[in-house]
Amino acid sequence: MDKVFTLHGWSFDSSIWSISSFERAVHLVLPGHGISPFKSTDILNLSKEVGEFIPFDSTLIGWSLGASVAALTAVFYPQKVKELVLYAPTISFSVVSQPETVVKKFLRKLKKDFLGTVYYFRNLCSKERWNIPEFSREKTIELLESFTWFDLTPYIKRITLPVTVIVGEKDFVTGLKGAFEFWKITKKCTLKVVPEADHLTVLKYS
Repeated sequence: MDKVFTLHGWSFDSSIWSISSFERAVHLVLPGHGISPFKSTDILNLSKEVGEFIPFDSTLIGWSLGASVAALTAVFYPQKVKELVLYAPTISFSVVSQPETVVKKFLRKLKKDFLGTVYYFRNLCSKERWNIPEFSREKTIELLESFTWFDLTPYIKRITLPVTVIVGEKDFVTGLKGAFEFWKITKKCTLKVVPEADHLTVLKYS
């Protein structure tokens, strides 16, 4: 899987791919979540960094925030990305997936009690437990803020390559609506809903 690249979600790291069929892929680390080759915490610029990093004919596998970065990379570097597999994507976290008031409250809590709020978020994702990566508090907050207020709609309309969207029936983070709206807008897109799977355990399915 030397041309298959994964992008994990916020507050997790590449270890989550161990439960998926992409365990042997090349795992890319988001800024602030450990040792990463990428610098930008703006998801537009980050996706361009990813596009420069990957070779031609790559397959990108993204989960949650990582799905947004993967999709944008395919928009800016269509000559390099041949396929997208996106777990729990959303076109707009703060509008489609969660109410704006909830997002603002979460971000305030995150700045006051970073680790406590990370644990709270992880509990929303799944009851399964994972180790906390070596965080850069400032970078992870900046990256999350960029993701939460970003609208993918005008960008993903330009995607013409094959896309597979996979979402858990019991995803209460980005949610069924986020995945459905992504599927509805994107050409050549297949949507799979996994019964009983949550935001994290959906990674077990392909």
